[in-house]
Amino acid sequence: MRFIRKITEIGIIFLFLVLVAVVFYQVVARYIFNDPPSWTEELARYCQVWVILLTSSICIRKGSHLAVDYFGHRFSSRAKRIINIVMSMLIALYVLVITIFGWKLMVVGQYQLSPALQVKMSFVYIIFPLSGVLMLLEAIIKTTGLIRERSLNSQEN
Repeated sequence: MRFIRKITEIGIIFLFLVLVAVVFYQVVARYIFNDPPSWTEELARYCQVWVILLTSSICIRKGSHLAVDYFGHRFSSRAKRIINIVMSMLIALYVLVITIFGWKLMVVGQYQLSPALQVKMSFVYIIFPLSGVLMLLEAIIKTTGLIRERSLNSQEN
């Protein structure tokens, strides 16, 4: 998993650099030359979506997605562990659904072209199953880690 995580991080950095460069080019072309190209806005949008979806796998690994823990302090440590396991399983199920429907969307995208860049939308939509698989792997690793932690704690008692 270390290699896949490193490739993902490098991809995120590269896409973010492309995003910054394209937006900078668009601003310069618009305000200095008064002639903004139409493809820059579309490419920036696609890069932003890719960065967000790829970064989601890192957020699952680190547990840094937005969460509401208003009642968390009221539960025992055992109940918190069980809730974390259930939540991690629900995240894995949700990501599995995203992956399946993302794959279907990518297949449909073979027959569509993007308006400005004129690339097949399947190249844009491939991020849904790709990031879905990455998030699913991280969710499975997190879930198994939580279950092992629980079984180790019960063996110690």
